[in-house]
Amino acid sequence: MAKALFLVASLLLYVLSLSSFAAATHRLDLAGSYKPIENIDDPKIQSLGEFAVNEHNKQAKTQIQFQKVIGGEMQIVAGTNYKLRLTALEGTSRGTYGTLVFTDLNNKNNLINFYKVPK
Repeated sequence: MAKALFLVASLLLYVLSLSSFAAATHRLDLAGSYKPIENIDDPKIQSLGEFAVNEHNKQAKTQIQFQKVIGGEMQIVAGTNYKLRLTALEGTSRGTYGTLVFTDLNNKNNLINFYKVPK
């Protein structure tokens, strides 16, 4: 009887450890994944796009004019990465640009990458 009870308890612990491992693994998969930005018109998202253009202009000494963020994804890390697609004017020519902005835990934005998307 004691042996059967021990086997049942061992089996129960084994099953619980498997379910805990599966749940932890699932959370880890989600933690670093990029997810679509649900509300692209959110003023915070639009201001990140404007920040990216302004910062790029400072660094590259260009005169690109921000228009609108048109798409993007975000990734929660020790802060947040924002991969954004935006439209902007370069002179009279409208272009689509990609950018990566990192917002640290102190809410400071850092431009990581900025590039023109080929047509």
